[in-house]
Amino acid sequence: MRLAVLGAGPIGALSAALAAKGGHEVALVSPRGAPRMGAPQGGHIGWRCTGGLDWEGEVALLDSLARLADWPVILLAIPGNAYPAVLPALRDVLRPGHTVICGGALSLAPLWLAERTPAEVVAWGTTLGTGRILPDRTVQVGTLRGRFEQAALPAARADALLALTQKLFGDHFTPVGSLLVPLLSNINPVAHAGQVIPNLSRIERGEAWQLFDHFRETGGRIAGAIDAERIAIAAAYGVQVRSLARHYHLSYHVPEGSIAEIAASIEAAGLGPRGPARLVHRYLDEDVPFGLVVYETLGALAGVPTPMLSAAITLLSCAADRPFRTLNPLPGDLGLTGTTAAELARRCAG
Repeated sequence: MRLAVLGAGPIGALSAALAAKGGHEVALVSPRGAPRMGAPQGGHIGWRCTGGLDWEGEVALLDSLARLADWPVILLAIPGNAYPAVLPALRDVLRPGHTVICGGALSLAPLWLAERTPAEVVAWGTTLGTGRILPDRTVQVGTLRGRFEQAALPAARADALLALTQKLFGDHFTPVGSLLVPLLSNINPVAHAGQVIPNLSRIERGEAWQLFDHFRETGGRIAGAIDAERIAIAAAYGVQVRSLARHYHLSYHVPEGSIAEIAASIEAAGLGPRGPARLVHRYLDEDVPFGLVVYETLGALAGVPTPMLSAAITLLSCAADRPFRTLNPLPGDLGLTGTTAAELARRCAG
């Protein structure tokens, strides 16, 4: 198969490597300019993956979004805060016969694409794995996730699109019937709020600190309270999602327990990344406006109280000195505030 991966960070790199290792033709495009894995050579770029994925090779490097017109399957491996710039440009490229995979379905971006383009759209509840790019430009893959949720629009094509993603990446996907499942299954905004809030002074000082080593009882309680509200929102829409603790257990293959206990196990296994060292970071700029704010909006539509979630948005907006509730245009584009929970559920089921 032919796959273009839009996004040249660690998630884009490991996703491209996994497909290339499976024998598929892969291209990479970086919407923000030069890829982080190094300089291209003759229209291709090479790198090495270690840890959870062993691979070394090269793929084609595309120099513009316009060239995606020639690639039938496109995987979005970009942060949510890149959506406002990238999605309109991508809309102008997509034609009938395209399939777009949203790796991490923040802000109902899959619904935005499905309602505004002729492409078939796949939505994942999270990314294929975790990783980071080392100083030598090796991609260290922390883990490849075993199984997570996949929804598709149009719904009539769900089986065929499941077969497509399985052929590209392997058997990682549990099919579900609504885009609301992968949206509300994304635990990153919840977890990152619990990790960032107790460590704001470390971030402000630019300290080197281990994310999971400092995700202790206080952060675990914050994340757990927000997580309970996320699960209640899902239930109000007739959707069942896993808890944050269960997600960590399945993603990192560590024993179950409290959030703090699981975080300690992840760190002990050497799978924990460094925490943010600046307040301009995707844990805030992506996960608050494109994650928590959307959950808050869905909760309001369904009449679900979200005091902890809303408090986290307000606190982090103050700490970062950015109006996070106003920075995401997708809910307005989708008319979320002018619809009902039942109508939104219908649109997301295709």
